[in-house]
Amino acid sequence: MDGRKKRPASEPRWEGGPTPRYTLGRSGPPRAFPVKLAGKVTNRFNWDTARDSPLEDRHFTFTDAQIEATYRPSDRFQAVAGEWIQEGKARPYNIYANFTSDHLGLRIGNQIVRWGKSDEQSPLDNLNPEDLRLGLTRDRADRKIPVPMAKLDIHSDAVSVQGIYIPYFTPSEIQLYGSDWALFGHLERRYGPLPVALEERPKTLRDAAGGVKISGSLWRVDLAFSYLSRYRDLPTLRGFAIPPPPSPGRSPTLEDMVQWAVVSGQKIRLRYVREEVWGAEFETVLGDLGLRGDVAYVSSQSYISAALTEVRKPELRYLVGVDYNGPAKSYLNVAVQQIFIQNFDPTLAPLHPRTTQLSGELRFEMFGGHVRPTFRGFYDFADKSYYQNPAVTVYYIPNVTLETGVDLYGGPPSSAAGFYDAADQAYLTIRFFF
Repeated sequence: MDGRKKRPASEPRWEGGPTPRYTLGRSGPPRAFPVKLAGKVTNRFNWDTARDSPLEDRHFTFTDAQIEATYRPSDRFQAVAGEWIQEGKARPYNIYANFTSDHLGLRIGNQIVRWGKSDEQSPLDNLNPEDLRLGLTRDRADRKIPVPMAKLDIHSDAVSVQGIYIPYFTPSEIQLYGSDWALFGHLERRYGPLPVALEERPKTLRDAAGGVKISGSLWRVDLAFSYLSRYRDLPTLRGFAIPPPPSPGRSPTLEDMVQWAVVSGQKIRLRYVREEVWGAEFETVLGDLGLRGDVAYVSSQSYISAALTEVRKPELRYLVGVDYNGPAKSYLNVAVQQIFIQNFDPTLAPLHPRTTQLSGELRFEMFGGHVRPTFRGFYDFADKSYYQNPAVTVYYIPNVTLETGVDLYGGPPSSAAGFYDAADQAYLTIRFFF
């Protein structure tokens, strides 16, 4: 979560003394040019910290650029057009038109919309798919993919209503094999061509997503309630027609799937399923502390049983976090998340009906704000998996930031973090803003 408080934009004012009077034949003050160009170029160098797996990348480099032009001829209208360039391939980024009035706002086009108060782990931040081809090595905001949608906001003094319509389905971008961050890693080197079939859904209105969020304030607490119906942007296992022999008490891994598919001559079929998400979120301030939280109830979440079959169960998830902005621009955030699998099925063991995770972030500034050490991480008490990211960011050069750090993963192979256990890496990221 980001505890930085938003500051209102400063009011425009005339800096040249008394307000001048204009007459015919005299021009007024020069107007700001209505088009602005901004962008960000990122280059990340990665080095594996240890040769602890025969199937891993020793190093790789990734280049990412986002360029955006904004046209704002008035306070009531704004048009944005942008491109996202990755490894030399361009694709649309933010491309939308935004209309506003005193009580209405309408934005149509390629855009990113975020729900939820807890930034990095919110279970409600699910309107946009993500680019997961580099796993979790980038912040969630940098992984978000803009998609075509319409967003309508209706404001009043007491309540605000936001409606979302996404006309067709766009999945998150994943790599099936061939990299440390791929779904099946480098297993094709061990087993040959993998028998994986990933569903491709046609772009039709039948797969449209829609939702509504109602927000307001009560006793100095910002509250919001939401509902969303959508296709989940990550694929789930369809299940094998001929299941493997049971392995009680052992959580299956993705390599187990590949082995059984090769032995039995079956395909690993991945599909996208529809879900409904009911959510609630809150935010308030208690002295120097900020308190935020999100709650999500998912109608049907997918899990993999010991027999490598798909088991779908409702899931309840909540996250509560506290953040503190201290002296010397220090920032501390601690959050607790719990996940409850409803109607728990014993075949899901060793999964637990309740999972507790602790996450946090600490950062502060040194040398006049030019150097910022940071630590981020989380720990899962159920499967003992973890992620740690100590880093240092340097701001000495105008419009350029340098970040160096390490990504450390651990846990059983069946866990999300433990799956990347052999992918611990050191990195250097260079960002240029204009």
